[in-house]
Formats: sequence, C-alpha cells, structure tokens
Amino acid sequence: MVVLSAAICTKGGKALMSRQFVEMTRIRIEGLLAAFPKLMGTENKQHTFIETEAVRYVYQPLDGFYLLIITNRASNIVEDLDTLRLLSKVVPNITGTAGNLSEDKVIEYAFDLLFAFDEVITTGGHRENVTLQQIRTNMEMESHEEKLHNMIKMSKMESARDQAAAAASSIKAKQREQRMAGLSSSDAAMGGSSSMSSFSSSSSSAQANVVTSAASPVSSSSATASVGSIGGSNRGVKGMSLGAATKTKAFEDALIKEDKLAPIAAAAPSKAAESAAAVAAPAVIQRPLMLALAEKVSAKISKDGNVESCEVRGSLTLTAQSEEISNCMIKLKPLSAAVNQSFSFNTHPKINKQVYEKQNILQLKDGGAGKGFPSGRPVGILKWTSSGSPDDLAPIRINCWPEEEGRGQMNVSIEFSTELRFVKNLHNVQIRIPLGTSASPNVVNADGQYKHVSASSELLWEMDLVDDRSFASASLEFSIAQRDADAFFPIQVSFSSEQLFCDMDVIEVVGVGSNETVDYGLSKSLSSEDYLIG
Repeated sequence: MVVLSAAICTKGGKALMSRQFVEMTRIRIEGLLAAFPKLMGTENKQHTFIETEAVRYVYQPLDGFYLLIITNRASNIVEDLDTLRLLSKVVPNITGTAGNLSEDKVIEYAFDLLFAFDEVITTGGHRENVTLQQIRTNMEMESHEEKLHNMIKMSKMESARDQAAAAASSIKAKQREQRMAGLSSSDAAMGGSSSMSSFSSSSSSAQANVVTSAASPVSSSSATASVGSIGGSNRGVKGMSLGAATKTKAFEDALIKEDKLAPIAAAAPSKAAESAAAVAAPAVIQRPLMLALAEKVSAKISKDGNVESCEVRGSLTLTAQSEEISNCMIKLKPLSAAVNQSFSFNTHPKINKQVYEKQNILQLKDGGAGKGFPSGRPVGILKWTSSGSPDDLAPIRINCWPEEEGRGQMNVSIEFSTELRFVKNLHNVQIRIPLGTSASPNVVNADGQYKHVSASSELLWEMDLVDDRSFASASLEFSIAQRDADAFFPIQVSFSSEQLFCDMDVIEVVGVGSNETVDYGLSKSLSSEDYLIG
C-alpha cells in the first residue's frame, strides 16, 4: 500500500491538518481535500471509502470531523482500513479528547499529531508495524542520560543555594560580632579615659622628680615637655595627638641611652598591609628611559580555514623620565632581507629618516641641537606593518565542522593548527566558540582546558603554551542542542607572546652630544586584536 496523505478535516472539507508522505504540491492536496465532501455519500457508515480515477479516499467520522487517508487505487483496502483504525486511536490519545474532539484541540496538538502520524506511516507512504503503546513511548522520548543530567543539575543548584545561605548567615554573624565589639570598645575607652585622668594627676609630681633627677642627655625643656605630655595637667583629656608619638619616641630613646639598653625593634608590617601598599603604589619607571616594542595581530579566516586577511602592526615607543635623558638616539639591530621584504616601516615626522635608513639609528632631525623627545609620557617613534602574504603570517588556523545529528542535536568538531614561522611560541591562547544557546555542551574530546560560560553562551577553549612541542595541533569535539550551524561563528581567538614577527631589537641608547651610554629598559609584547574565524 502507498498512503499519499493523512488529514483531519471538517465535514465541509476544511483541512485542519494534513501530512503528506510522497512528493505532492500544495495545490494538488488542497484540491483533493476540497473535492472530498462533494464525492462523499450521504450514508453514515463506520468505515467508508470513495474511489476516483486517480486516488482512493478512506475515511472515518470522528466527533463531527473526518479522519481521512488518501491512497492510490492499487493500495490494499484491508491494510488501509487497519491503518485508519490505528490513526483513529492515536488522535484521541494524543489530544486527550475521547468523544469531544474540537477544532481548537486539533490545532493545539497539530505538531504532536504530525509526529504520531510519522510513527505510523513512513516517508514513501508505507505502514510501520507499531502499536499504540510503542507510538506513545516514542513520542515521550525519555532519556536516562537526560534524567541523570537533570538530577545532577538540581543537586548542584541545591548545593549552591545551601552554600549561599550558609555564607549569608556567616556574614550576618560576623557583622553582629563587629557591632558588639565596637560598642564594648567605645565603653572601655570612655571608662579608661576618666580613670587615667585621675591617675595622672596623682602621680604627676613623682614622675617629674624621676625625670629631672636622672642623669640624662635630655635637656630640661625637653624633659619638661615630656613630663607635661605624660603627666597630664588639669586640661581635659583629648583624643589622639599627632605630636604625641614623636615626643614619646624621644623619651624612649633617652631612657635607652641612659640604661645602655638595646633598641626596640619596630613591628614588621603584616602581609595584608604589604599587599595593600603594593596595590596602592602606582607603577613606576624602573629605568630612566623605557623602550617598548609592541605588535598587534589581526586576521580574518573563513569557515573552511582559508586565510582571507592577516595584518601585523607594530610600534616602538619611548618614555623618558627627564628632559636630559630624552635627548638621545637609539641604535637598532640591522634587519635581515626577508624581514625588510615582509614589513614596511614608517618613522615619526620629527625623526631623521635618512639616518634611520642608512645607519638604523633613530634620532631627531635637528641632531639634538634643540630639545629631545617629550618626557614623562610614551612617544611613538617608529611603526611597521606587514606587507607579506596573509597565509605566511597567520599563526593560528581553526577549522570548524558543525554536523547535524537529528532531533535538534548538533555535533561540532574543531581542529586547531599552528604556523609558527616568525614567532616560535604563543602564551595564554583562548578560543571563544559561540553556542547560540545557554544549554551546556557535552564535550566528547578536548585537548587543553575548556569551560562553559553560560552568561555569554560560549565555550572557552584554553591552552597556556603553544609551540612546536606543545599543542602544535589540537582538536575539540562536542555536541549541543542546536539546529543552526551558523550559530557557532564567528570564533574569537586571543593570544600573547614575548616574541615579535618583526625581529626588531635595540642595541644601544646614546646621549646626543655627550655620546655616553644611557641606561634604558626594553620590553617586547605581541597580542591579538580582532582575530576572527567565520
């Protein structure tokens, strides 16, 4: 038998839903369904059929509607009736309306009915040997792995919720203790100040006699000042005084010298104080003159792994700490012929370009007769850009293959390869793969480290070091609920290195006029910028 179409329609011929199992145009199926009421007889039979020159209608009344299958005339009528009987059981089972089927229910469960019809009849119009229970099981699509994943997910959420509640209660308890400690310390300070004032007034004369009678190098004026600060006269007790620490320190030094005691070691600062000081302290220039060689790599690579464009932009910046140091000239390392062919160089307009091209020396046009380079801020004095082939420059290439597995699942295979012709190693390589969904991917195989960033809906693939021995090539494979293959693009790549594409280096920095060598510091850095795949 060959079933051309299965449909649910009204008695007037209006199609509520229809599923075609062979290649048919919309005009033809609409014409067949529109002709059905005109061909139908007036008798109310349990199972009826109508034959035309081309097709056969096999139908059954169903709560004011007709469940209809259209077959060719060569189809077995007995098998057609058996298929119709099974479909008549499927419809109320899916919609949950036994005896009260309505148009709204059919429209609401239209897709479920289509999936159920596909379980009964295959593509091509042939009947599957299935039962109603098997159809129901296939429709539910229960997965043990999914249930296990949901259980683990709920367990993690509950654990995180418990940890957050415990942390919140701990914070509240600490805040409560701090408030109690603050109240007790303020009470103690108030009681201690009143007792200290009475004690100091009674013992001031005794302490004054001790200080004045001692054979000390402290002068009488300083001793009197010390007694005044220690004894506490009839003036009211004040808070902390800025000068008290200095006077107390002088009094302690006098006693140490008198009794020939060892000096008291100062308390070492805590690690917390050291770290806080380190954070608060601004970055300072370590050398009088700092030079920085920096390069930025940007690339556009197609989804197939072909390098469409790749550009390397570099610069040499100078930061002088003073005007004397800024009046200098920088001698650079001569570059090879291959590097000169691969890059084009541009000097600052105030740099003597002829001297640079002949002697590889960067100096101002006036030869240092006037002022030197600006001081106190970075100044760019040389720039270069790549002029070679993009295929030779791109250090990282990625090939991404999304493949549809069915049932809304996508399998993604990513190949990572390196072309380290100019730079021999890369650090902190990060590959950000967009997922187009917040669902967690199932990683099957991965070289290096990876983590799912649900906030940005992406998979982060990381490698600390990439060179000829570590991750010269790598792969990542995962599956995820996704139907759109373009959702995994564009892929963003970031990396850094202490090596440069352009083998630029500084030999010496010499002061103009004095010809004395200037102490300088040099840093080299390479980083990615807009390195995209897809």
